[in-house]
Amino acid sequence: MAPLIVIDDHPSVLNLISSVCRAEGHSVMAFDNGTDGLDAIREFFPSVVLVDRELGSVDGLDIVREVREISPSTRCVMVTACSETRDVVHAMRRGVYNYITKPFEAQAILDAVHEALTEPQEIPLVKQKLVIVYPKQAA
Repeated sequence: MAPLIVIDDHPSVLNLISSVCRAEGHSVMAFDNGTDGLDAIREFFPSVVLVDRELGSVDGLDIVREVREISPSTRCVMVTACSETRDVVHAMRRGVYNYITKPFEAQAILDAVHEALTEPQEIPLVKQKLVIVYPKQAA
């Protein structure tokens, strides 16, 4: 169905997300570190990236920022144990499409991937210069 990249430094979570997505017919590449995951994103431009917030030496939000630059049409789903409202808001402002907290149900992953793949992409507004012309007034 769709090419996905999963990045998580916990092997059990990485295997669970990958297995669930493969069972739905998606082509999944799984990485246990951000560096290898970013290299794959640069090469394959996946439709969806599922990424952990804390990846040891790499911050998942830094990966999201790079994904937004490398492949703006790729949607990022953050899968993390961080459930503080401020973390969720911060992630969404940085470009995260969806946010799933651990522990999670497998269906939550499938729903997030499905939504990321089927929801229309917003067309960015073109910045335009507004010029207002006033008619000359009679003297």
